[in-house]
Parts: sequence; structure tokens; C-alpha cells
Amino acid sequence: MEKAPPVAPLTLAELRNEISQSEQRLHTVMEQQKTQLQQQHSALQQQLIVQLNTDMNTMKESVKKVDHKLTNIPSAAPKTVAIPTEKCPAPSQGHTIDGKLLVGEAEWLWVDAASDAFQARVDTGATTSSISAQEITIFERNGKNWVRFFLSHQDLDDKIQIEAPLVRHVRVRQASADDLDRRPVVRLAVRIGDMTEKAEFTLKDRSDMTFPVLLGREFLKDIAVVDVAREYIQPKPKLKDVK
Repeated sequence: MEKAPPVAPLTLAELRNEISQSEQRLHTVMEQQKTQLQQQHSALQQQLIVQLNTDMNTMKESVKKVDHKLTNIPSAAPKTVAIPTEKCPAPSQGHTIDGKLLVGEAEWLWVDAASDAFQARVDTGATTSSISAQEITIFERNGKNWVRFFLSHQDLDDKIQIEAPLVRHVRVRQASADDLDRRPVVRLAVRIGDMTEKAEFTLKDRSDMTFPVLLGREFLKDIAVVDVAREYIQPKPKLKDVK
């Protein structure tokens, strides 16, 4: 199919001419209606004449405003203003310009319940976060369901017992299996860099994996930007740094 020929943009003069012609056509139609109504003598028709005059005046005022705006349109694009570097505040270390936390492909994550920091894999392809857990036990405390588990990993000398409220259960399909794996979800207070959050983690034995903790999109959403080319952008948290 042949391409349609390009349509040239309207010039300012052409646009004003179009508005003027539209105003003239409207004026002609209203004058015709006014002439027809003047030949009749009912009170209602006289009211219509008054309304037509009012509408005509309103139309004229609107056209004047549009014409004034067209007159004030600058003929050239505004010049680019360069702001000196010294007037641009530098982002704080480990943050983007808009204040979001900057994280790499791997970071140190402090877990309050364990009173220790663990290496975490940052994975934007995973929806939820996960923490390594063994010997998972669900029990009741003060009428609510809790979970007791042991955080264990190949890099840890001892198992660390953690207790946390049970949030819910989720079903996760493993890439190497067709069956759904039912996992408990807990909410833990964690810290990465200078940011402290309460985040949800599914419990799964990750002792044979490189990282005991995986951070997914739900944890990173709206608060962090990931630079996959870097690692450990944020410093390793210490007990004295945790408030």
C-alpha cells in the first residue's frame, strides 16, 4: 500500500484563519436563527433571543483569549539552562539521587531475631524472599500460630534458633519438580545498609545453596535499585549499628 502523503503542520496564521472562519459560520447561523425568531412574538422566543446573544458574546470572549495565547507563543524553543555541578547535591553514599537504596547482586542482611548478619542473594526474578530453615515447627502462643525453626547453612558453625509469628502458607512450584511445595511464611525485622524493614520470608532449607537468604522483588519494590554489576555496596551491619 502506498503511504499517505505527510500533512504539513498548521502555521499560526492558518490556525487563526480557521478560528476566524469558525466564528463567522457560528455568527451566520445564530443570525439566521435570530431573524426567524424575531418574526414570532411569544415570550419564550424572546428569551431564546436573549440566550443566543449571551452565547454569542461568550464565544467572542473565548476566541479573544485563544488569540491572546497564540500571540504569546514564543517563536523559538527555550534555551537549555546548565546548572553548575556545585549546585547539584550529591546523593548520599549507597543511595540513588532520589534517595532509594542502592544494592548489588549480593548484600549483607542483618536479621534481628538471629542477632547476626548473613549474606543474601538479591534476585529480582523471585517474587518473595526466602531464608534457610530446618526443623520447622508450628506452635501456638497467646492464641496465635508461631513458627520455630533453625537457621542453618554451610558457612555457619552452629544452628541459630528463631521464633516468629506465622503469616500464612504459600505453595511454590520448584523448577526441578512438578509438585507444589507448601511453605510457611514469617515476618522478620531485617536491616540492609541504613534501612530497617519488616519483611516476609518463606522458610526453605537452603543449606546446600551459596546464600542462606534470598531477597525477592516484594522486598526491593519501591525502596531499592539493583546494580547487578556490583556486590556488597552496603556495609556489613554490626550489632552496634542496629537501633
